[in-house]
Amino acid sequence: MKYSLFSRYPDIDEKSEIRKKLLVIAMPAIAENLLQMLLGIADTAFLGYYDWRVMTGVSTANQIMFLFRVVMIAIATGAMVFASNATGARNKKLVNSVVWHAIYLSIVFGIVMTVFSFLSEDILRLFFPGAEEDILVAGGEYLSMVLLGSVGMSTMIVLGFVMRGSGDSKAPMISVLVANILNVFLDYVFIYGKLGFSEMGARGAGLGTMISRFVGAAVICILLFRSKKVAFFAKPVKVSLKILKGVFTVGLPAAAETLSFSVGVLVFANILFMAGPEAYAGHRIGISVESLSFMPAMGMSVAITALVGMYNGSGQIRRSIGSLRQGWVILMYYSFIIGGAMFLFPELFIRIFTNEVEIIEMAKLPVRIIGLFQVVQSTEFSLKGALRGFGDTKYPMFASAIAMWCIRIPVGFVMVRYFNMGLIGAWIGMMGDMILRMLVNVIRFRSGRWEGIAQRVRGSVASE
Repeated sequence: MKYSLFSRYPDIDEKSEIRKKLLVIAMPAIAENLLQMLLGIADTAFLGYYDWRVMTGVSTANQIMFLFRVVMIAIATGAMVFASNATGARNKKLVNSVVWHAIYLSIVFGIVMTVFSFLSEDILRLFFPGAEEDILVAGGEYLSMVLLGSVGMSTMIVLGFVMRGSGDSKAPMISVLVANILNVFLDYVFIYGKLGFSEMGARGAGLGTMISRFVGAAVICILLFRSKKVAFFAKPVKVSLKILKGVFTVGLPAAAETLSFSVGVLVFANILFMAGPEAYAGHRIGISVESLSFMPAMGMSVAITALVGMYNGSGQIRRSIGSLRQGWVILMYYSFIIGGAMFLFPELFIRIFTNEVEIIEMAKLPVRIIGLFQVVQSTEFSLKGALRGFGDTKYPMFASAIAMWCIRIPVGFVMVRYFNMGLIGAWIGMMGDMILRMLVNVIRFRSGRWEGIAQRVRGSVASE
């Protein structure tokens, strides 16, 4: 069977019901992602006005953090898909077990990540051999602090995914809100040396982020115990190899996708360093502006995953497809509004992060390009969210890997190295990457070959 985003699967009444359910999950998820984005923007903005070279060092450290998030994504995605399908199948016992396994895994992995805090600067030197010394030192100071808070970060991310998958997207939003308010305050205090504290620069930004994530983790744990939507009981469950296998079977392809993308971003960053530190700083600000658009798209994508999974678990495939379509339509409206604003008024967005005239001028064209590509990005996020909800995580992984390593990296390298096009040349490769990812996911969805995977996932949550 062939499917299309333009087909009207639900009737009018079903459409209204699906849209309401989708927004109930999506709006807190979008708000959470915007708040999560602000956690990074706060560091970037405070440091951008403190010293743009320190800001660049912190940005390189955040690229490394994407690598460490790979296993978290495996745990979070796998647990979310099973929690959403089990919730749809009304299997409370399985939901509870999945939540406990997510907690176990996030704590263990967080402890492992903490060990790497002692090797922060060495890690940056390994991945960014072309970066200047002061940039590496600043990045190392920030990375060491952030890695010390790994248990808090992994707990926030994994439990946030699982709770959204079970239909409770307000609790993760509240935990991120608390963490962000605290982080903005601590950034101001620690970076600039206020309220009696010494000026700490990059290390202060990392310390504020670390403390904020531990507080956020504590908040989401409290809300989990109080949640009425998540089937969670205080008594810990025994470790089940079957559940672990199920979580990683679905989650590992998503983690591999994140790994491929993150390594590609690191390689891409080194290509930009070839064009000079100012070009990289302009790129990072462009990416930060892009986050204003892709964070809402990610929030809607996660909401689509949750609702598609719930309807799949209850055997309502038609409504699963309707959930995808309604989520995509909402994102299209958003894309035209935010994309138009970015294209027409790029400087308004750039000045959030820096007042350096040279960096502002360099970042204007990339921000305009971002505005033009909002529709492409939103379509790709919508389709990927639906495929994940059905349990089909391998195909988005292949799409991402092919686009990164066959388009973004080689095209960007050739444009920068041989055509001397600098930042703009690198971004030509980046836009080609986005187009290919969208097209591959469109083809997969239209083919209907994900149906067999959806049936297997539905059968596993019903029989567990």
